[in-house]
Amino acid sequence: MAGFEVLLVEDDRDLRSVIAEALRRAGLAVHEAADGQQALDLVASGVRPRLILLDIVMPVMDGFTFLRHKQMARALAQVPVIVISATAEPPVDGACCVLRKPVDRETLLSAVQAWTA
Repeated sequence: MAGFEVLLVEDDRDLRSVIAEALRRAGLAVHEAADGQQALDLVASGVRPRLILLDIVMPVMDGFTFLRHKQMARALAQVPVIVISATAEPPVDGACCVLRKPVDRETLLSAVQAWTA
């Protein structure tokens, strides 16, 4: 997983920090966004993640809206998405898997490893 770029989209600053740190310790390069619009702005600025971890309930642009925009963005259309949510029930259209909050470190890293292999 070393150097693999992921985009973490989570509005809760503390949770985003904890998840980002776990991912970095696993050797991943992490880009962070607080909502779907910030995530799209990062991609527009040249960030090219190979995996997206996405919350659903966020201000400005929620995860479902982001997923609709993602499908129309050439740079993102084929990028797998892992949804991390307390409210979303699988399956989520456009996501490869759904993890329930609170997610433990081992479950998170196992899911990420499965989609970075």
